[in-house]
This record gives sequence, C-alpha cells and structure tokens, in this order.
Amino acid sequence: MTTLHETAYPRLKPDPTAKELKDIYTPTAVELQCVRNIATGPATRLALLLHLKLFQRLGYFTTLIEVPERIVQHVAQTLGMRRVPADRLASYDASGAKHVHLAQLRAFLNVCPLDAAGRDWLGTVAETAAQTKHIVPDIVNVMLEELVHHRFELPAFSTLGRTAIAAREHVHEAHYRQIADALSPTMRTLIDNLLLTPPGSHHNDWHRLKREPKRPTNKEVRHYLRHIQRLRILAEQLPPIDVSVPKLKQFRAMARALDAAELAELVPIKRYALAAIFIRSHYRKTLDDAADLFIRLIQNLENTAQQKLIAYQLEHSKRADALIGQLREILQAYQVEGTDTERVGTIAGVLVADIALLTAECDEHMAYAGRNYLPFLLAPYGTLRPLLFNCLEIMGLRAASQDPSMERMIGAVLALRSQRRETIDAASLGVATTDLTWLSSAWRKHVMPKALAAASPGWIHRKYFELAVLAQIKDELKSGDLYIPHGERYDDYREQLVDEATLAQELDAYGEVSGVATDAADFVQGLRTELTTLADAVDARFSDNLHASMVDGRLVLKRLQGAQVTQAIATVDSAITDRLPPTSIVDVLVDATRWLDLHVHFRPIVGTDARVDDLLRRVITTLFCYGCNLGPTQTARSVKGFSRRQISWLNLKYVTDETLDKAIVQVINMYNKFELPGYWGSGKSASADGTKWSVYEQNLLSEYHIRYG
Repeated sequence: MTTLHETAYPRLKPDPTAKELKDIYTPTAVELQCVRNIATGPATRLALLLHLKLFQRLGYFTTLIEVPERIVQHVAQTLGMRRVPADRLASYDASGAKHVHLAQLRAFLNVCPLDAAGRDWLGTVAETAAQTKHIVPDIVNVMLEELVHHRFELPAFSTLGRTAIAAREHVHEAHYRQIADALSPTMRTLIDNLLLTPPGSHHNDWHRLKREPKRPTNKEVRHYLRHIQRLRILAEQLPPIDVSVPKLKQFRAMARALDAAELAELVPIKRYALAAIFIRSHYRKTLDDAADLFIRLIQNLENTAQQKLIAYQLEHSKRADALIGQLREILQAYQVEGTDTERVGTIAGVLVADIALLTAECDEHMAYAGRNYLPFLLAPYGTLRPLLFNCLEIMGLRAASQDPSMERMIGAVLALRSQRRETIDAASLGVATTDLTWLSSAWRKHVMPKALAAASPGWIHRKYFELAVLAQIKDELKSGDLYIPHGERYDDYREQLVDEATLAQELDAYGEVSGVATDAADFVQGLRTELTTLADAVDARFSDNLHASMVDGRLVLKRLQGAQVTQAIATVDSAITDRLPPTSIVDVLVDATRWLDLHVHFRPIVGTDARVDDLLRRVITTLFCYGCNLGPTQTARSVKGFSRRQISWLNLKYVTDETLDKAIVQVINMYNKFELPGYWGSGKSASADGTKWSVYEQNLLSEYHIRYG
C-alpha cells in the first residue's frame, strides 16, 4: 500500500525551525483581521488562526491536537497570548461552531471542499495521469497538483490512494481488452502454445523469446540474427498496439518479469495483451540490437584496420627513412653547380636502387599515407561480410529525409550479396556516378581508382564500394539520417514531433511554463542575444586562459599541468592513508541504502504490494551485484544467505532501468551536498576518468563502460 512519505502529500514537520515559524506561521494583518471578524473569544481566535495558517501550509484542515507545540506557541504569541488554553483548543475541534468557522475560512482562502462532482473530476484526472504513469505515488502527485491548481481542499490521503489505484486498474483493463479483442483466434492459440513446455525439454518458447545476445562470436551473431527473424514472424502477425510510451515500457517490464507459468495464471485478456505487447516490444528492441551490432562490427573493423596501419608503418619505418634519405641526396645533387646535364648525371649517381623499384616503394608508401587505413579493411571484411549483410536485411533501413540516394545505395549493396567479382559495372546496379558524390576523397580513390576508371569507365571496386556504403550507413544510423521502421531507439525521430494542431494548442502554455518566447522572431532574437553575450564574456577572459590558445584560426587546448606535490603534502597523504581503516564496499552500500532509503524505489513490477520480507538486504545485494559487475552466481558466492535464484528473482521482478536511474539520481544529489564536490568545481558538472573497463563478457553488444561515468 502506498505510504504518505512516498508522495508530495503535505504533512507537518515535528520540529520546525525558527525561520520556518517566521516565514510560514506568522499571520499578516489581513489574516488577523479576518479572524477577529469571525470570532471574539481569545481561544477561538487562536484555534481559527491555527487552522488558517495550517491550511496554507497543508492544503487541508487538521485537528489541533496533532499540531506541534512550537507552532501553537508561535501563533499564540502573534495574538499576544502568554498562556495557551490547551483544553479549550481540544474542545474546539469537537464543537459545532468549528464547521461554521471553517466554512468562513474556506471563503476567505477561496477554496472549496471536494463534493461529488469534484470527486468525479478527480477520477478523470487520475485516469488521465494513469495513461502515462504506473506508480501509484506518481498518480497521487498529479492529483495533488491539479487539486491545488483548481483551489480544492485536499481530501484524505486514503481517498487519493484509492482513487489512484482504481484509475490505474481501469486504464490497464481498457488497454488489455483493446489489445486482446484485436487478436485473431489463431494468434491466441499461438500465444497459448508459447507457454507450453514440450515433453523432455526444460524451456518453453516464452523463455526462448527473452533471449539476450551473448559472447560476440560469429556463431552467436548468426544465432541471434535468426532469433530476430523468428521474432519478426511473430510480431508481423500481431495488430498495432496503441499505448503511450511510458505505459508500454511498464507493460513490457511486467511481461518480462513473468515466466510462462505465471503468465498462464492471469485472466485471458491480460495474458494475451501482455504477451502481444512483449513480442512486439521485444522485436523493436532486437531491431535496435541489430543496429547496435552492425555499428559495433563496423567500428571494430575500422579499429582493427587502424591498428594494422600503425603496425605496418612501424614495420616499414626503415624504408620510409631510406626514401627520405634518398630524397635528401637527390636534392643535394641537384644543388651541384654545373649544367643541367651534369646535375642529372650527379642525381643518377646518388640513386641507391633501380628507379622502377624506388617508384614502387614510393607508391606503396603513399598508398598508406595520411592515415589511410582503408586498404587494411579488406582482409577482415571477408569474414564479417555475411553478418553485416544479415543485419542490413533485418533492419530494413529507410531515409529520414527526402533524399533517397542512400536507400538506393543499400539496395545496390544487397544486390551484390552473391557477387564475387573484384570490379562491377555501377550501371548494372542502377548507380550513376552522380549518386556517389557523398564519397570522401579517401574512399573515392579506392572505389573508383584512376587505373580502373581509365580502363573501364563507370566500373567500381566492389569490396571498397560495399565498405564505403556500410561505413556511411553506420554514420547515418548514429546521426538519425537513417532509421529502422518499427525500431525503438533507431526509429524515425519525426514520429515524435507534434502535429501542427497540437503545436498551436499547447505552444502558449509551453512558453509560459518554460519561460521560452513562443514568437519566432522574439525567440531568435533572444537566443542571438544570449549567445552573443556568452561569446563576449568568453572572449573577454580568453586572454587570461592559460590552457587554450588560437593557432591558425583553430582552438588548441593544452595539457593541464598538475600541481606539484610538496614533501609536506606527500607526508600528510601517507599519514592519512596509513590511518584510514579498510572499508568494505558492502558496508558502504548498507550505510548509503539505509541513510537514503534507496530500497523504497524498488517496487514489484507486477502487483502493488511487496512480496519479499527482507527487501533492504535483497536490494543491497542487488546493488552489490550491479556495482561489482557480477552475475547472480558470483554474487551468491560472495554474499552469504542468498541463493543464485533469489538474487536473479529480485532483479527480474523489481528492477528496471527507471528504478536504477532514480536511485542513482538520489545518490548523486545527496553526494553533491557534501564539501568534496566543491573542491572540484561549482558542483554543476561531473567528470569521469575515462578508463575503459570490460563488462558482460558474455554480451554481444556491451564491451566497455567508463569508470564512474
């Protein structure tokens, strides 16, 4: 059940500070006059003034017996009362005059209690919030905001909780029914079959659907791409699902947290809806995985080629030195006094080898000059080519602009899948030379070499053409110029833009909330003014910047020189290090989790009430598992009292990306309140040391993370 402290529902502090008493509970002259007009007796006036100030703080009327003594004493002093009649205050709460007086206070405050019509309106507000929010406290907070905005007296917290739960269940039921009704009988039967475990097997198809990428071997990549193709067959049989993105993520997490037996126990409409949502959502995720895999393969290909180029240059550095020495001797021979014939003779005398051999060595050296690693792409490309083509076919890329040239390039590359010839006629692929204007000069030299262009105009080098297109696809996927239909992170960004009608309807409200000018001319002028002011400020202090300078019109940053460590500092540092006791990372996690109550962020993905007894210890174990990059089996060996299944169960049933993000935000915000971040800077930015650490050895997509990043 949702508790009060999990929401923004106002409550009194048991021990307010002197500043809070002065700022919040000191009445104004108008408020004092209002109380005098309503009541005559000192005790009644005190009770009324307390209710008035407490309502301004809480948004609802409370009983005076619950008010901290410091607040009562402070308000009494503003009325000139030395002694507070506690018995009179207690009897006032039970008197009939209280209801009359509170009605007058509501009129003064311009608020009204929640009647039947108001409760219906509040239910509508809760249902609207439940369309995008799943956690009950989040729905309650939206209701609180709307109640305050429309000047309603806040109802009891239990009323808000019940309304939020009812609204959420109503929204979920509507979504489940809409999705389940759209499923054909064949698809329902197929979903039921996914939950059945074949005789002699330990896993069912529902378990196999949740397959994640593993170690990035060629065999694993092929298997995972086949898994995506099977998912596509299932997803294409399902109807479109019209659910808001936040709610869709929650439904997907719910379905992922359920095994086949748990899913089969649900009512049919919920079972079919969650299964359909998971299949389509997981297919979208696997399409993104295919894009990540494609990008990773191309980047690894480029990194390997660059490393081979460096190794090649180091290996042939002696030859480069010899060629430079030969050039120097030729230049010296050219400077000999005499006729041109004598100079040529002198030059011929200093040549250390045959001219044809020297020319060949120069050509080979120039082929890899200017960090030209492209020739080294060919050797490893042969092994990865089938995998890259499979990724390309699965993604079904489309251009996010009106320029379809890259779509034609993708079609041309896929048409070359069965080709083995070194060169190919571009016209046979429907590619004209004007379609290749996007090629850089480095790629152009290899795709359309001069010798090939002279011998066979219009012909191109097949492998270099494929590599150039694949590298361009990688760049345009990352920039958003290409998108994956039905993808998630790589989908068409234009679909996230609002339409003209919505823009016209909500633009003014957006400008009011954000403080941004909504008129185009004013917005541009304001932005230009801000940028100009900032540029002038940077320019004014640039001359004092010891770490940056302008060289040939370009900004050059110098390496930061570390402060010299004196002997005294080294001695103090050594003494501190010797005296600091060793700290267990588990102890740190225990303390931080208890101080910040991090475990309250971890809720059951399916259901509302906690289903574990010792949630705090389980959460600490899970955080230890994440923080040390351990799996459940390794964690179970390190932490006594929990089995591998218990650790993996909590991660599956309670942990989502959003949950971890909330916990991280809370830790960072609390850490930023300490003095230490102030020694690094203003506290408004963070830094990472950039060290790469290998993660998830068995994962196909993740290779590194930045420590502390």
